[in-house]
Amino acid sequence: MNVSGFIRGYMSKNMTGETFFMKVADTIEKQLQEWDPTYHVLLLKFKDYVLIVQKGETSYELTISEQELAQHQSRSPFSLDHKIWCVLQQEGLQIVKGKGNYIDHCIS
Repeated sequence: MNVSGFIRGYMSKNMTGETFFMKVADTIEKQLQEWDPTYHVLLLKFKDYVLIVQKGETSYELTISEQELAQHQSRSPFSLDHKIWCVLQQEGLQIVKGKGNYIDHCIS
């Protein structure tokens, strides 16, 4: 999947934290579904944000506070994506590199 760093930078500077996180979650879901269409991503908001990635019986979950979201959003356009992909990878999700530049923007 290809993404534009310029457009993502504009979004990170001009969207609210919640709207930005929803966009990031949507982008992650699209990338995962390129690898396997059975992936689904849920973003829930309680006191903190909870992101859940599901594929069949397997699920991965991470929690991000509003403060941490704001820090990532202001740090760089793909900082939040990087955090999420690193946690998912640590939990055992296999990262597939290949077509497109999105994963390259997120994971060095």
